[in-house]
Amino acid sequence: MSVFRFKNFNITQAKSAMKVGTDGVLLGSWVSYKNPTEILDIGTGTGLIALMLAQRNSKANITAIEIDKTASKEAQFNINNSP
Repeated sequence: MSVFRFKNFNITQAKSAMKVGTDGVLLGSWVSYKNPTEILDIGTGTGLIALMLAQRNSKANITAIEIDKTASKEAQFNINNSP
């Protein structure tokens, strides 16, 4: 199983076409916001950016959507298995 490990969560990426890469990690770390109440991650892939934003803002309601069924299941697995 292909797993990418972050400090506070892991990303399983064995089945998703969109693997963890520099672009997603940079986008997830560079995005700026001030106390959002809603965050929308369109094309979430493995759920990487949604999880990165969730760990930085626990009060926001985050919606992550993915059109690819396999990636969607993997993102759901990653989200369910993260703190």
